[in-house]
Amino acid sequence: MTMHLELPPQLVEQLRQRAATTGEAPEAIVLQALQEKFTPEPVRPRLSPEEFAAKLQEIMDLHPRVTHFVDDSRESIYEGCGE
Repeated sequence: MTMHLELPPQLVEQLRQRAATTGEAPEAIVLQALQEKFTPEPVRPRLSPEEFAAKLQEIMDLHPRVTHFVDDSRESIYEGCGE
């Protein structure tokens, strides 16, 4: 497919500078940018329930267990805030 695009002068100048810096043809730079833009994101495979549980357990194991009482009441959270 052939396309004719009207590019803003500032973009044309940036394209020329990039081409001069990299030694690539401006057309190649534009084609690469379009390919990157329209390349679909890789789809991550869905985890089975067992795999999900194992991953979740790994994350939980990174955190220490709390065996004592933790006061998470509103009063304790905002204590000393001047309420």
